Amino acid sequence: MAGTRPPLPDATSDSFLSEALSEANAYRAKHHAPPLTLDSKLVEYAKSRASSRSEYEKLSAGHDGLRDETGENIFWGTSSGEPKTAADAVTSWYNEIADYNWDNPPGDFAKTGHFSQLVWKGSSRLGAARVAGRGSSGAYETYIVFVFETPGNYEGQYADNVLRA
Repeated sequence: MAGTRPPLPDATSDSFLSEALSEANAYRAKHHAPPLTLDSKLVEYAKSRASSRSEYEKLSAGHDGLRDETGENIFWGTSSGEPKTAADAVTSWYNEIADYNWDNPPGDFAKTGHFSQLVWKGSSRLGAARVAGRGSSGAYETYIVFVFETPGNYEGQYADNVLRA
């Protein structure tokens, strides 16, 4: 199903991918999760996901069409003309820790799912991508997608996979 506007151009670079991996792994290390490895096939999949997500306004596309056995975090932001960074996305997702319920995880999943996927101990491979450009509103928009395999956020597995810092 196509979106309501043309996709934004790919803005994934080697430096973006390096930053994505190092930022994700820095937060994972704080939570005793092993480092992710960057997977070239997952990077290609993340590029297709970022492109298709950008065919819709803001985050309205959600996770529709995500393949089974893949977890996904999506970030959207506007700026004055430079793409948002991997650090912007990862920090935004990590900040959901404030709403995470350690006594009854995950708490409100809608408010904590990006955080828990980011630090999910059982995930081992990462793909990341970024598209950026002028959206239909005229604003400069960036979509950042991280895909994870093995995915996280399985009911009953939070205590073993989302560890306290």
